[in-house]
Amino acid sequence: MSNQSGFTLFELMIAIIVIAILTAIGVPAYQGYVKKAALTDMLQTMTSYKTAVEICAVEQGSLTNCSNGNNGVPASRTSNYVTSITVNNGVITLVGTSALAGLTTTLTPTINATHGNLDWTRACTTSPVDASLTSACEEIFKF
Repeated sequence: MSNQSGFTLFELMIAIIVIAILTAIGVPAYQGYVKKAALTDMLQTMTSYKTAVEICAVEQGSLTNCSNGNNGVPASRTSNYVTSITVNNGVITLVGTSALAGLTTTLTPTINATHGNLDWTRACTTSPVDASLTSACEEIFKF
């Protein structure tokens, strides 16, 4: 009889099990990383609008005329992860796409007469409900 070399069925099954376990751990971690990177892109896209609303509020004395295309507030634009940005009376609404599909982030300013600045609140909503995306949004958009 000649000597045969190769892997046994048992060795192949162990290798497949190890790969499956590593994949089960790695894929969710990678997806979380992609969501956080996409949220950072959304945050960077929003920054120029937030600054423009703050300047508009100081110059106008109110938020009523601080909308897309008025008083220095830029018109709506898109990015890799943002499908639209709407500014209406100072309220900034961002709608996500790709890894952020179903996410809507709303930033609402309130004039603080005591300190002469704007106080911002954020609301992150997902449709359908995605608790991990909502919590990641709340973590990235903290004011």
